[in-house]
Amino acid sequence: MPTSETEVQTAPQLYLLDGSSYIYRAYYGVRDLATAGGLPTNAVYGFTKMLLDLLQGQRPDHLAVVFEPPREATFRRELYPGYKAQREAVPAELTLQLPYIRQLVAALNIPALEVPGFEADDVIATLARRYAAQGCAVTVVSGDKDLLQIVGDGITLLDTMKGQRSGPAEVVARFGVPPELVADVLGLAGDTADNIPGVPGIGEKTAAELVRRFGSLDGVLKWRSLVNGKQRRANLETYAEQARLSKVLATVRYDVPLAPELAALRRQSPNLAALLPLLQQLELAALALAFTPPPPGVVEIYSDGSGRDSGPGGYGVILRHGENEKELCGFEPVATSQRMELLAAIRGLEALNKRRTVRLFSDSQYLVRGMREWLPGWIRNGRLETPEALANQDLWQQLAALSRQHAVSWEWVRGHAGHPFNERCDQLAKRAVETGLQAAALLQSEAVRAEAANVEPVVPVTLAPVPHRVDADFESEDDGQLRLC
Repeated sequence: MPTSETEVQTAPQLYLLDGSSYIYRAYYGVRDLATAGGLPTNAVYGFTKMLLDLLQGQRPDHLAVVFEPPREATFRRELYPGYKAQREAVPAELTLQLPYIRQLVAALNIPALEVPGFEADDVIATLARRYAAQGCAVTVVSGDKDLLQIVGDGITLLDTMKGQRSGPAEVVARFGVPPELVADVLGLAGDTADNIPGVPGIGEKTAAELVRRFGSLDGVLKWRSLVNGKQRRANLETYAEQARLSKVLATVRYDVPLAPELAALRRQSPNLAALLPLLQQLELAALALAFTPPPPGVVEIYSDGSGRDSGPGGYGVILRHGENEKELCGFEPVATSQRMELLAAIRGLEALNKRRTVRLFSDSQYLVRGMREWLPGWIRNGRLETPEALANQDLWQQLAALSRQHAVSWEWVRGHAGHPFNERCDQLAKRAVETGLQAAALLQSEAVRAEAANVEPVVPVTLAPVPHRVDADFESEDDGQLRLC
């Protein structure tokens, strides 16, 4: 019976992370990072940052990191000594960092899985199929194209570097065949990355065409006399056994002897007593900040906004209290950056349901200096309530009222410089703009279709400019209200 939409939404979310894929991407993606004592930390930082982004962006219910044993100790190397033999040894700088990566995974309370004799792909495939059959929504996190062969009911592949999630349709678009025939294509075409030989003279495109035509690698070999090209037919005959071996090498296993209970993979809170000292030892201050909870009884609010006079604006907000965290974002069709910065702070304070001690962080000096330095003067001299006396006066008034409801300290942070929460707020703001523009475009297209069909149209979003004034409209102010943009 088909799974209902409600059941899909409530199915346990299991994420299986290809640890080796993440480690190498981190090592080559982040360069020239080391402690004062010279210990390289680029792979540790990149791996942990990508893992943190995954945890915050996807919020899986269950999670495991799967590591790779030495390739010399796998069954594929026994079948074919040349398997992955062309790959260079692990760089010395990366080798130094591998123990720290494992320590970090342990401190994050994330299960680390590894089975001697089997590659990470086999472990992932075994667990993905098992738990998908039990009703889990399984996401395999990897950039390895070989794992596309396991995509199917309840199983998708997520490449976080490309922001791409692949189901069966994406596999067909990539390989030209459904997931269950990917290994057949690789058996014919080979795979240079893994040193899988395949059949000489047959590339991936031709392999896909042949598999589609004859149904499988065995079908291609059986009916090779019908294949176009004398040399191609000869190669299929000469290298038939090599093609069959290549398919075996490319095919993931689903019978790895590993049986963790799903409950053992449930996401847990980090072991901060182990995690924070390790991050401090590695001198990864930004990551330590990302995992450090707010002081007891304090709500931390991080806010960021962006906009232009002639374009859309967005804001992103993160609220943190103890181990709890909440994200907010919003969109304005036309907005200035100043208004969006103020609006972000307003939305964060509005989310509090009772009086709190608040530390509000922003990379906007306009907001922080305004609330720290300028607002008391505006209140004393009556300018806050004098009509037309201040730019963005309506928002400053809202902020003044909200700040009286709480004990708020306003703190400036350097934006877009590796600060984990400011970067996340910026990403939230950008996504809000994308979503808002898509919604506006949809409403506009519906209005056009309704007009063409001569029916009552949906009222489209009106992109009216936000009232604001430029510095030239006012005299220079001592408080910097108009000079600081």
